[in-house]
Amino acid sequence: MASRPRADRTGSDDGPRVLHVIPVDAPESRTLRVKRRLESIAHPGTRVAVTSLPGGPPDLEYHVADHHALSLMLKRAPHWQEAFDAVVVACFYDPGLRELRETLDMPVVGVGQASLHLASLLGSRFSVIVGRAKWIPRMSDNALVYGFKHRIASWRPAGMGVAELHADPKAAYDAIKGQALKAVENDLAEVIVLGCAAMEDTAPRLARDLGVPVVDPVVAGFKLAEMLADLRCKTGLSISKRYDYEPVPGGHPPVQG
Repeated sequence: MASRPRADRTGSDDGPRVLHVIPVDAPESRTLRVKRRLESIAHPGTRVAVTSLPGGPPDLEYHVADHHALSLMLKRAPHWQEAFDAVVVACFYDPGLRELRETLDMPVVGVGQASLHLASLLGSRFSVIVGRAKWIPRMSDNALVYGFKHRIASWRPAGMGVAELHADPKAAYDAIKGQALKAVENDLAEVIVLGCAAMEDTAPRLARDLGVPVVDPVVAGFKLAEMLADLRCKTGLSISKRYDYEPVPGGHPPVQG
């Protein structure tokens, strides 16, 4: 079923409605924890919703999992179209960004792209700390497309997958800090970007320990989406539907599977 055009909320006094999508089958405890975190940094009046993809992949470390996650997101897109003013896809790979921007008539933000934009405003060069070296080629390709490749001092893997980052926060912090310190001292990074949404509750402590700004992708993605949603509601400014994000005539066909 194709998404229907959303109601025009230009000039609305209501706060923006922002949906944060964890594009994996995350436990309820994680969605609730993320929701509390985002509500604590949201502007008064902003309505925050957090959802995951029940029945989806446990993580997106492997490219084949993207197809499953994307199909589930596209199935939910008609509901999102009606209920929200902006959507955040909370994986640093930015899966489905083009497809969702083509499908939805509202801003769609990927936390990877948002983080690189924010880091570029905080320092001249920055390093991205990722979980595993496998993640770097795709993230590096994205950075090239986004126009940030020349600003990146280095990509440094902590040597831990998503499950390990969640299972042992202390070991994860130590590994992330070790690579971030090398990025600052050896690679001359002025800003550190955490390259995974699973690196929770790390940025403030790491910034204090290193003495440089540290970008949390969950925070960066949400705050950019909140701003874009607010602009959409107050001024009508939204995503272009010419060329790259031009929608399928008559709407997208139903997603199978």
